[in-house]
Amino acid sequence: MLNNLITFFTGAPQNRRRYPRRAGPFPAQVAVGAQWVNCACLDISGSGLGVVSPVALPEEANFRVKLDNRIVNVRAKRVWQQQGNAQGKAAWRYGLTFVGITSDDWDAVVRFCNNDAVTIENKAQQELALVRLKEDDVARLIPKKLQDTLLGMLVQRGRLAPLDDKTPLVQYSYGGVVKRGGKALHRLVIQSRIADRLSGEVKSFETRFYFDDAGGNIQIDE
Repeated sequence: MLNNLITFFTGAPQNRRRYPRRAGPFPAQVAVGAQWVNCACLDISGSGLGVVSPVALPEEANFRVKLDNRIVNVRAKRVWQQQGNAQGKAAWRYGLTFVGITSDDWDAVVRFCNNDAVTIENKAQQELALVRLKEDDVARLIPKKLQDTLLGMLVQRGRLAPLDDKTPLVQYSYGGVVKRGGKALHRLVIQSRIADRLSGEVKSFETRFYFDDAGGNIQIDE
């Protein structure tokens, strides 16, 4: 429902895999018993990876993948497999989906797939990576029902005057898809204003919202 938001943010059409995918190969290792075995990561995205392994793997396994100067640690589950040969020896090719990854490592994977720096020295700089939406962008990219829900939450919290026929005093900024509570959610920041009825003083607020592709599971940073 909200894939156009991602397209707007990344500047590229989204493929059927939902997240941008970057082709390798990249150096990688897989945990087999108590040992780490070298393998090759053929491609990676925010949802999973493809690997070629010299040994058969269980349904789930732990991997270490080197992306530029950073090692990311993931646990992935097999979606499909294919047995073949590589350099005259038996090999197995797997398509896997993430079942365990820290938020920092997931952010690094997504940045890597978008050809951005894998490591961000200043965490605050990442938080500032927002794209301000124009009024027609908001109308085109964010469903009216979702807009009304988010603005209604601001009204309930005293951060916006009750909605009426007038255009609400708000500004939207989109921050892409982030990992939160183990789920991939859209990040949207709404700046709002409200005038104090007694003093006439105008107060400004900045509220961060997170929601899924269906526009549900809405979370808010107070």
